[in-house]
Amino acid sequence: MIVSGPAVVWRRNASQGAVRSFDEAFAIVRADLAALAAGNPVFSAHLEMLDDTMLCDAVQEGISSGLAPLDALDAARDGIVAMFEGIDDEYLKARADDVRDVFGRLREAMAGEASGGVEQMPRGSILVAEELLPSDTTRLDFKSLGGILCHKGSSTSHVCIISRAKGVPIQVGVDISGISEGDTVQVDDPLAGCLQSIASRARASGLKVYVNAANLDEIRSGIEAGAEGVGIFRTEFLFLNRSSVPSREEHAAIYKEALLSCGGRPLALRTMDIGGDKQLPYLPVQAEDNPFLGLRGIRFSLLHTHIFIPQLEGALDAARSVRDIHPEWFEGGSPLHLIIPMVSCAVEILQVRDILGWLAPDYRSLLELGIMIETPAAVLDAPALAAESDFFSVGTNDLTQYIMAADRGEAAVAYLYDSFAPAVFKALQLTVAAAHDAKIPVGICGEMASDPRATGILIDLGFDSLSLSRLEPIQ
Repeated sequence: MIVSGPAVVWRRNASQGAVRSFDEAFAIVRADLAALAAGNPVFSAHLEMLDDTMLCDAVQEGISSGLAPLDALDAARDGIVAMFEGIDDEYLKARADDVRDVFGRLREAMAGEASGGVEQMPRGSILVAEELLPSDTTRLDFKSLGGILCHKGSSTSHVCIISRAKGVPIQVGVDISGISEGDTVQVDDPLAGCLQSIASRARASGLKVYVNAANLDEIRSGIEAGAEGVGIFRTEFLFLNRSSVPSREEHAAIYKEALLSCGGRPLALRTMDIGGDKQLPYLPVQAEDNPFLGLRGIRFSLLHTHIFIPQLEGALDAARSVRDIHPEWFEGGSPLHLIIPMVSCAVEILQVRDILGWLAPDYRSLLELGIMIETPAAVLDAPALAAESDFFSVGTNDLTQYIMAADRGEAAVAYLYDSFAPAVFKALQLTVAAAHDAKIPVGICGEMASDPRATGILIDLGFDSLSLSRLEPIQ
């Protein structure tokens, strides 16, 4: 979608008011987020971040070390933001914006700072900003907005999700330095208003339409919007923003609730995709020269089984518990699908099967085990991997990066990072062929699945399902 209109340039400013303690500010922000979360899953995620003990612990540790309260707040923010920005997952990396937003609310409450208003805008205007955070959107009149241009931001950020769900196109990563108030500007957003049309087209062609999720609220909202299941449930939120290894019981409680929220529909739970680029406070890891080619995904899990095994145990416990309540959901196969990330060889699948067999001899009745196809090795050895897998799930973000040998975050090689490149297309063909020869389903959950330009291609290639970034319209 391409729209144009007069620019309204918004710049963040601040005014100083009464200074509050961290505890007072926390209570104010928590009450505000609780009210917002009642009608918006984005702010439910912000409330979860605020309530995470790691946030408060980081701030209090800074204060105890002698930092002024606002300096301690900023130091805690910078540490947690750096952790998220180091993740090689575009969706999770974009959550750094949400961390900044939560800390921004705390700073406003502590220091009496207030952002400039953005409420009054002529109809059809294009809001131009250096950066927008989700809290800024609560002050926007989306009915008047023609579009949004931002210099900073990710296409998978919550601001983009909110804007598109409101029917307003948004473009991020734009040089806005030469734009002045009143200039006629253009927004080019191919994803605006496309997800429901992609879903309709996919269903008409016989494909299942799933939703991607990173927390329980996103699962619930996706199912309510008509998703036929969850194509990928990212579990990294359980491992980040905390000071200790998540327990078997914690995993089980979350996964049980996720399964119940799906109502018997498939839930594809990706095991922890942690690695050298993701620093865990409770597990210092040695820095790697190239973490994207190092210890990450299943490689990390098989080395650190004391972290991996509780996750597998929690998944098995959740499946048993839900089966006791709804045995009919398990007739003909389990709704719980476990996805192993970053697989390169069949030995890795077999090692996971050995662990599962040791934990629960009947594990095959409790879950299905599949893999992410995101390395060139997995593509080239897809027939052997299919023989050991119950399903394939293609992650086009990493697959494109590794096939084209182009860091997707490096602007100088951006021309190579193209999911429509012939080499990537060939990889998708080989993957689908191997899956269908082995009579296992193959889906796609990367950003390509949510790109309207790719829908026809993916249908023609023979994928069995698409998992979209989001389906829920936000009110």
